[in-house]
Amino acid sequence: MKIKELLADKGSQVYTIQAEATLSEALKLLTSHRIGSLLVMDQNNQIAGLLSERDILRQIDNVAGNIAQTKVKEAMTSREDLVVAADNDDLDYAMRIMTNNRIRHLPVVAQGELCGMVSIGDLIKAQLSQREHENKMLMDYITGKYPA
Repeated sequence: MKIKELLADKGSQVYTIQAEATLSEALKLLTSHRIGSLLVMDQNNQIAGLLSERDILRQIDNVAGNIAQTKVKEAMTSREDLVVAADNDDLDYAMRIMTNNRIRHLPVVAQGELCGMVSIGDLIKAQLSQREHENKMLMDYITGKYPA
């Protein structure tokens, strides 16, 4: 299965925040949408990086006192360090990328343009569904039951 197929089922909604916003604003977006990361945009509306819950926790550990007014750009993973996938990549490949880089959110691009974001949970759910379908087809074949 390709990432673009997963996005067709899941949807391509990506929540964003400006690099100059505060971590307090970011936390409100994360909690209100029940998500684990935000794509960070610069003043030209280009991808500047990604801000995850882990990035915020690291910032809390690095800065003494209240971090509510800390800028997103100070805590985010910058564009230079950002790992992305192509919409044509296989789910297994995306899973390896995420596992090897110890990340849980992966922006997806097609022809250089952002087309969605997948989480490790999205990939696991899709792979389980695919395996269940394959298992059912094999069991039907073994027991002589064929789909109508």
